[in-house]
Amino acid sequence: MRGKRVVFFSTPAYGHLQAVYPVLARLVRAGVRVDWYCTEAYRELVTKTGAHFHPYCVDFSRYPLDRLTADFFSLYRGLLVLNRRCYLRYRREIRENPPDLLLYDSMCSFGKNLAKQFGLPSVCLCTTLAYNLPTLIFSNLFWPSLKLTVKHAPELLRLTLKEQCFRRREGLPGFSPLDLFVNRGDKTLVFSPPEFQPFAQSFPSSFDFVGTTIRDRIEADSSIENCDIYLSLGSIFAARTGELERILETPLFRGKKVIVSAGYAAADLQKRLGRERLSFVRHTNQLALLPKTGLFVNHGGLNSVYESLYFGVFQICIPQQEEQRLTARLVEKKKLGLCCQRPRGWSEAELRRAELKCRPRIERYRRILRSYDGTARALRCIQELLR
Repeated sequence: MRGKRVVFFSTPAYGHLQAVYPVLARLVRAGVRVDWYCTEAYRELVTKTGAHFHPYCVDFSRYPLDRLTADFFSLYRGLLVLNRRCYLRYRREIRENPPDLLLYDSMCSFGKNLAKQFGLPSVCLCTTLAYNLPTLIFSNLFWPSLKLTVKHAPELLRLTLKEQCFRRREGLPGFSPLDLFVNRGDKTLVFSPPEFQPFAQSFPSSFDFVGTTIRDRIEADSSIENCDIYLSLGSIFAARTGELERILETPLFRGKKVIVSAGYAAADLQKRLGRERLSFVRHTNQLALLPKTGLFVNHGGLNSVYESLYFGVFQICIPQQEEQRLTARLVEKKKLGLCCQRPRGWSEAELRRAELKCRPRIERYRRILRSYDGTARALRCIQELLR
């Protein structure tokens, strides 16, 4: 692979980047030039891999994560506009300097369109659960999506027709709404084991469920102390401090040593709410903290769910988006933890009983997750297309 060049269009969100960066780092070490497009907030993370950082010229701040992911309709509308702008912005660059391989995050449909337009081999990197028609129909996503479709039917039709016209004008393949969420490439690498993916057998052979990259992201940190509860609800909650405060007021957290990952809101929250045994941090080494944690309260993001299982930590998921609700309900259905909209007043005995009930399944999935080397499997798939 030495001397080859890869372009990677990424989604500027921490969970998406964390899951794939060991793969990109391995590519760089193998002698591949990686041109990685992202926003300035993640420059350090990108350059740490040895990749060449390229700031997006499209202003992603116009699409705040909390508003963009509020519901299916908001996400659909936002991604259509964002992906059209990115396609038009980077079309000339790719035409004039085509890479040997184009990598793109599953939310970046413009990456797939650029690959199709210029006949480039492509790989879609999917850091969420994969979606197809069976997954959509037989999951909790179906009815909320149907309701929003009916509610916004005229606008959805207008947006869809506009996208179809755009693609015809550009000579691109026809448009399917699922294109915005999982953009099948020549290979689609899903960073999840097939045992956790709903309807895994219904996906075409071009999908490869490679597992996680957790083992390559573990870094020891002796400065991290034990805690009773670790609360991390994702970057969206940095803009929702009121909701975070209400969650912390529930009986679950009283009298416990709690560490709260609160992003850029951490300093303000520590000043206003900080008390003995309650600490707010901007970010933490989650993989070093989890083995020292009694309970992990998360937002149902796939990275957090898998990292909790990897270390055998009991978890409570408080999802905020439909995608997270799908993951969180799978956690509860498979008896790997609890799912709720807001922590209830569980007693110590109730939580202990729930954990004991889930423990055999947690240990089973812990073994499954540890049996997959997602980095190595993803790298092999990419190597096949680069040779």
